[in-house]
Amino acid sequence: MEMEKEKEKATEVESTWKALFQRRVVMADTRCHAIHGLLLGMLDAMAEREWSRDLVPCAEGAQRALASATTDLGLALVSMGAARHLALRGGAPCPSAPLESVDDLAWDPDVWCALERLEKAADLATGVHDRVECARGHLRAAAVLVALDEGGSDGDDDSAPWEQSPFLSEQLNGAMELREALSKAVDLVAATAAARYAAFGFPGK
Repeated sequence: MEMEKEKEKATEVESTWKALFQRRVVMADTRCHAIHGLLLGMLDAMAEREWSRDLVPCAEGAQRALASATTDLGLALVSMGAARHLALRGGAPCPSAPLESVDDLAWDPDVWCALERLEKAADLATGVHDRVECARGHLRAAAVLVALDEGGSDGDDDSAPWEQSPFLSEQLNGAMELREALSKAVDLVAATAAARYAAFGFPGK
């Protein structure tokens, strides 16, 4: 009788930490998908404008959006870390003595697989963050330079846009960094989606 009660209690504890673990995986995946959509929308908006001073208001709006993306990336990484923390403690025989490695959870393939994919996602999220910060720097510089550029282009110059004024070069560099960020974000959402499927018992998705 006592053994049955202990078994029921252990099952209850496991179901509790696993539910919390799954919730953190879902939160990370949701934020990463939001970041991907934000970056894609920004690039589409910039592509609709010509390389000129008309892009500066767009760049200023992009600064606010990229600040939001940076925050979301940080929160996604926090959720990934929390998921790992929950798994290492919840999967241990004694929660006060957490497991040392994700490999110690090999007995639970769903959790193990989800954590492996979250680890990859965390590396990708860091890469996206770095590219986003670079883009913010270029777009901020473009806004400053256009304010200092008194003459600008008269529209009849046949040279390449980035040769006409420094602020155009900064805008171009900012857009290139955004494209790099988007490319990494595509891989990021694939990784978090795979982790989400694995966490709920569908590792082959």
